[in-house]
Amino acid sequence: MNPDSKKRGLGQYFTKGSVWMKDNIRNFILESQCSVVYDPFAGSGDLLKAVQNLGYRNFRGMDIDESLGWEFNDSLSGIPTVQNAIIVTNPPYLSNYSAKRRHIYGRVKHYFEQTRFDDLYLLALSKMLEAQEYVVAIVPETFVNSPFPKERLYSINILEENPFTETESPVCVACFDGISKPPQNVKVYKNGHYSSTLGDLEAKRLHPSNEMRIRFNSTIGNIGLRAVDTTDPSRKIRFTKRDELDYDMSKIKASSRIITVIDAEIPDGILQPFIEACNQILEKYRKDTDDILLSPFKGNMKNGIRRRRLDYYTCRAIMEIAYKSIVSPTETEGNCNLHLIQA
Repeated sequence: MNPDSKKRGLGQYFTKGSVWMKDNIRNFILESQCSVVYDPFAGSGDLLKAVQNLGYRNFRGMDIDESLGWEFNDSLSGIPTVQNAIIVTNPPYLSNYSAKRRHIYGRVKHYFEQTRFDDLYLLALSKMLEAQEYVVAIVPETFVNSPFPKERLYSINILEENPFTETESPVCVACFDGISKPPQNVKVYKNGHYSSTLGDLEAKRLHPSNEMRIRFNSTIGNIGLRAVDTTDPSRKIRFTKRDELDYDMSKIKASSRIITVIDAEIPDGILQPFIEACNQILEKYRKDTDDILLSPFKGNMKNGIRRRRLDYYTCRAIMEIAYKSIVSPTETEGNCNLHLIQA
């Protein structure tokens, strides 16, 4: 396997430059007052070089690839504790599913067998937090919606500018300070600008009640859904009538997640206002959550804003709110979700 294929296969993507080091991240590193900067997944050393510009001179790097010249260590199995050190790193990204799809699961099976997590970056995070209190890690943006314990988080910074040269994988920077705290005290930034707290975002997350019969990926359905933003900012996620979808229905599969047809018990007489209500709720939800809670999708739109995907869990909640607001408006008057379609 050539070096480039090896990196892609194992989810090893090296950062270039310091576009990831926003002011709040720089301040977090400096205010930790740690004397050593430590990278257990050192790779090409770009992160250590970026931190060197902050005035640090005491570094320690490790990697499983001995050809890179660092101290050898399999950091997915364990990371040595270093006194008064802050970890600054970019761990490998590789999900259980991707490893099997790429036919390399046998090479990483022993890692997945030692963790409940389904991606190696989450295993890496757990090992880092066992070793050090202070951690700064560039990880997939899916971390925001992951089940990984977040009580030791200090902040999350969503990056829309790509810090890699070989992948468009959506990422964020997670900073941990070792202090247990509620989500309301965890700061969330987007491109270096303060957005909200993790607690505020979680409070805005939509949850379905499953009171409606809704079936996704049904070719006999009456509602179309483009569930992913295109690169054209004018063609974002949108609900439509089935006939307006302009899509080959034979391509709809049980696994479809980008374009689909939904079968729901919506009378023809209210179908159009129902679809309009769904789109209004969706747009308001994206605005109110700074477009952070929808799943990130690889690549940005032409205006530089990250593409997003509407997951079916949230989609179901939106459809339920829209339906109730039309057929039973008095029942939803006191529901804060109703205000989403009144704005």
